[in-house]
Amino acid sequence: MNEFLTFDSKQTKQSFWSIRIRKLSLLAFLIFWLILYFLLAPSPLTLASQRWTLILTGFAGAMIGNLSAVGGGLVFIPVMIFICKLPPIIALKIALASQCVGMTSGAISWLGKTPVCRKALVFAVPALLIGSTVSCLLIRPNPFLIKALFGPVSIILGVPVLVTARKQTGATKSSIDSRWLMPVFAISLLGGLISGCVAVGEGEVVAAFLMLAAGVDSATSIATGVTLLAVTSIYLTIIHQFFLGGIPWDYAWFTALGCAIGAALAPIVARRFDERKLKYAFAAIAILDGCLFIYQSVNIGGHLP
Repeated sequence: MNEFLTFDSKQTKQSFWSIRIRKLSLLAFLIFWLILYFLLAPSPLTLASQRWTLILTGFAGAMIGNLSAVGGGLVFIPVMIFICKLPPIIALKIALASQCVGMTSGAISWLGKTPVCRKALVFAVPALLIGSTVSCLLIRPNPFLIKALFGPVSIILGVPVLVTARKQTGATKSSIDSRWLMPVFAISLLGGLISGCVAVGEGEVVAAFLMLAAGVDSATSIATGVTLLAVTSIYLTIIHQFFLGGIPWDYAWFTALGCAIGAALAPIVARRFDERKLKYAFAAIAILDGCLFIYQSVNIGGHLP
C-alpha cells in the first residue's frame, strides 16, 4: 500500500511540475514574441488591429495538429485562400511558418510525457528531408500544384483519422519490428514530397501506419507524427525563408502566436474531451476542406485566388 501511495505521490509531483513548466514556457514565449514583434514589425499597433483574428486561426490549427498529427495546414491554407484572399503560395508559406512554432511546441509537450518510436524516426527523418527537398527545390510548389493536391490530399488524410478513431487496436508497444522500417522510409518519403506542396501529409500518414500496420500504441504513434511534423515544418520554413522568397511575417506573426497558445492547451483538451469525438471532428474538417477545394476547382475552372 505504501508503495502505491509513494508512486501516486511521485506522479502528482511530476504532473504538477510539468504543468508549471508548461505555463512558464508559454509565458516566456509570449514575452519573447512581444519583444520581437514590437522591434521588427512595421507599425505594430496598426498591424495588430488588422490581423489579430489570425491568432484564432493559429490556435485552431495547433489544436488539430497536436491532437491528431494531421497538420495545421488543414486550417491555415483554406483560411488564407478563401477568407484572407491570399495567393496559394503565400498561404503555404504562412502555414509552414505557423506549424514551425505550433508543432515544435507540441512535440516538446508530447516528448515530456509520451515516448516516441525512435526506430521509426531514424528512418523517417532522412526520408522526409529528402522528399521535402525534392518537392521544394526541384518540383517547386506553384499555385496550380497546391490547388490540385490540397483537395485530394486533405480527403485522403481524413480517412486514416476516421479509421483510427473507429478501430481500437489495443496495441501497447512503443517500438516497431525491423520489417516495418523500409515501409516507414517509403511512406515518409511520400509524406515529405506532399508536405512540401500542401504543408500536410507527413505526420498523420506515419502515425496511422504505425498504429494500424505496425501495432504501435496510439499515443506513441501520434507523438511520433507530431515530432515529424515539427521537423518538416522547421526545415521547409528555413528553405522558404532563405531560398524561395521569404515568409510573409506580417501574417505569420499572428498565426504563430495562436499556434503557441493552442499547442500549450492541446494536452488539457486531450484530457478533458473524448479522443474519438475529437478525431471524428478533425476527420470531418479534413474531408470538408478537401471537398471545398475540389468543388471550387471544378466549378471555377481551378481559378482560386
